[in-house]
Amino acid sequence: MEFLAWIENTGFSTWVRESNSPFGYTLVLYLHSVGLGLLVGFSTVIGLRIFGFAPRLPLAPMAKLFPFMVVGFWLCVVTGAVLLMIAVQGFLANVVFYVKLGAVIVAAVFLRRLKSQVFGDLASLDSRPLSSSDKAVAGALLAAWGVAVVAGRLTAYHPYTVLSTVRACLVSIVLLAVAILIARYVRRLFGWSDKPLGANVRRHPSVVHGGR
Repeated sequence: MEFLAWIENTGFSTWVRESNSPFGYTLVLYLHSVGLGLLVGFSTVIGLRIFGFAPRLPLAPMAKLFPFMVVGFWLCVVTGAVLLMIAVQGFLANVVFYVKLGAVIVAAVFLRRLKSQVFGDLASLDSRPLSSSDKAVAGALLAAWGVAVVAGRLTAYHPYTVLSTVRACLVSIVLLAVAILIARYVRRLFGWSDKPLGANVRRHPSVVHGGR
């Protein structure tokens, strides 16, 4: 505990926590938010696309988003370490913090697996159907990020607020699942296609063979 208190009260930690400078806590929190936007935002877009949302959008070009997610990851790591330093005793005594940390690790593992499993062959990515395994990984990724984001926000609140929020999240998940099932039923009822845009376009033979 003395070591944790020393970390929390170092000159740097104290300056970040108590300084009125925009380059202290404000900048660290801003950069942490930017990192989350890059990492969680882009990986959520990819996960939703693989999971079945917006099926007409081509998936292969989304591989270009991974370098931005790497930048976001390291921004979160560096700024997250600083945010941990300024209140390390409180965080390490908070069960919700460990839930967040575990969810982040799980999400990172599934994101890495998603990249190798789905984006391993970009040339044929949009011409082959996505497997149930691909969608399962995407679903697990989305669930892990959801837990991580909610738990991260709840680390600052009273346990009663945490329990109330968890109950609200569970209700929201059930409602979302019902909405997805209804959307899929309506899509099948009206015969809406899951193929990427342009997949049903028939090309003239002269175009396919270069006009010869």
